Amino acid sequence: MRAQAIGGSQTDERVKLEKGFLPLIEERLSMRQLVTYVPNKTVPIHRWFSYKEGFSAALVDVFLREFGGQPGKSRVFDPFVGCGTTVIAAKQAGYGAWGIDILPVAIFVAGVKLRSAEDYDLLRLKAGIDRLLASPYHEPSISAPQDVRIIELAFSEDVLNEILFFKEEVLKEEDESIREFLLLGLLSILEKVSYTSKDGQFLRLKPEKNIPPVRATLARQLRLMYRDLTTIGYQMRLFEKPVKYIVPSSRIYVLLADARDFTSTIDDYADVIITSPPYLNRYDYSRIYGLELSLAFVEDFDSLKAIRHSLLRSHIESRPAPTDEVNHPALLEVLSNLAGKKLNNPRIPVMIKGYFEDMNLVLQELYKVCRPGARIALVVGNVRLEGELIPVDLLLSELASDVGFKIDQVIITRYKGNSSQQMGKYGRVPVRESVLVWSRG
Repeated sequence: MRAQAIGGSQTDERVKLEKGFLPLIEERLSMRQLVTYVPNKTVPIHRWFSYKEGFSAALVDVFLREFGGQPGKSRVFDPFVGCGTTVIAAKQAGYGAWGIDILPVAIFVAGVKLRSAEDYDLLRLKAGIDRLLASPYHEPSISAPQDVRIIELAFSEDVLNEILFFKEEVLKEEDESIREFLLLGLLSILEKVSYTSKDGQFLRLKPEKNIPPVRATLARQLRLMYRDLTTIGYQMRLFEKPVKYIVPSSRIYVLLADARDFTSTIDDYADVIITSPPYLNRYDYSRIYGLELSLAFVEDFDSLKAIRHSLLRSHIESRPAPTDEVNHPALLEVLSNLAGKKLNNPRIPVMIKGYFEDMNLVLQELYKVCRPGARIALVVGNVRLEGELIPVDLLLSELASDVGFKIDQVIITRYKGNSSQQMGKYGRVPVRESVLVWSRG
């Protein structure tokens, strides 16, 4: 166990915070890959859509075992469900599970991945895939949003027209589950056939990229998805023995909702929460998933911008938070230090303050939904902005304690580096990524 070194001009409060949590900090670096999406790339169902910001299904399995959850009885919840890793893994292990997210593309992907083979007319699904892939090309009668510039930059005219053609053909399918299966296949290849890459905080342009044929890429994707769905043993646990408990489908679901305010409209509960909120790393999910959002979920730039401003305040275009409830000394120390610096973006303090205000609201909601004895595993990363190390894991644990949770452990899973700009200006300081383990009394 060790406390983390802190950079910055004034660090007394953060040093005090580190010392206070030192007895609860444990290094478990063997979990370094489990907190990433990488293991999911080869796991059936989970691999249908690349969601680099997620964690692995294996991590869910680890904490379901460590928490002593009871399949068929314990209820698992993820308030930042992303593309459904927690809910799908819990379902496959025989748990009732539910999740929410505020990003429309995430809920769509998770919802499709949650369906089992039994939820489809498989003969009709296979016929639908074959019909789509055999459809002769024609000029599409639908269009992409004209005022979302990334669409124009990401695709050649021919590729965009072919994508729109396939979307138009998909929308002709009358069976909703099949239509959504086909649409997920199409959305899953957008990055592959574009001049973009989900790399870091934004969707980065790569004009030199070699673009594969759309139809062949879509065929490979849909056939992989169909094979995963129909493989014998899909209902078995990924790593161990067959599921003993079959939970009614009505008890397993995902919904579009805001983790900062959902308990007044959703009547459910949690015995286990395994989740990862957006990191305080300036990632703008409305940009990273801008292609998918623009081609299936929004009609114009104003709609895309509305999604951006609805997200948890973890990105640089965050607006000031409507609350002022979080004034922890360590946070005020960070903000005070930043106030004395020339920032590369003046909105950084707004983002930092808004992030902790939003997460405070999330934690209050989680406490309401947890049953007595509930266990929580929350994956989060610390961050270094303009030389100031922000101990996100410990600050969130402090807020959780204030809400009423008991802080059991801070498990350090890996240490990450800094950007070359940060290192050149302020030196190298390792930044930890942790799993916070809490419980409700």
